[in-house]
Amino acid sequence: MRNHRYLAANEQTIVQIRLHWVVIARLVLGTAAILVGVLALSIYSRTHGAGAGFLLTLLWWVALAAVVRLLWRLLDWHRTNLLITSSRMIKVSGIISLRVQSIPLSKITDISYTLDPNGRVLGYGKFAMETEGDHASELEKIDHVPRPDRFYLLLCNSIFGGSPEPAAGD
Repeated sequence: MRNHRYLAANEQTIVQIRLHWVVIARLVLGTAAILVGVLALSIYSRTHGAGAGFLLTLLWWVALAAVVRLLWRLLDWHRTNLLITSSRMIKVSGIISLRVQSIPLSKITDISYTLDPNGRVLGYGKFAMETEGDHASELEKIDHVPRPDRFYLLLCNSIFGGSPEPAAGD
């Protein structure tokens, strides 16, 4: 992704991430289950001579819709990026209409993240940030951030300066 389009003149990208793959895992598994089910019913219908032609055609259309939905969501996941720059955090998302959201790093006053049991095993976390002012932004809560320990250190270093570098294995 060409992230330079969203940067101010003196801004530099520190890190760019995509949300963790677990965001789309349930959809992938659901679509696979639909395809396996329709395929099994088609094979059963062919081998046992059941005359359910209309029903099978309808099921294949449902399977096609599930695949199209999966591809749409995969493209949306692929095009959603989170950037930390030298002065802002930016989220870019959207397929047809592009959405760019940003928070100045200077407005972030507190950062915390949570690792649920699945997140600990699979390597993602949920971030919560408090900002100055009374406004609420979607960027104040970000789910499914990959490698949350490393992301936390990079974000802290960008905001507060002087945090330790992430370990080589993180």
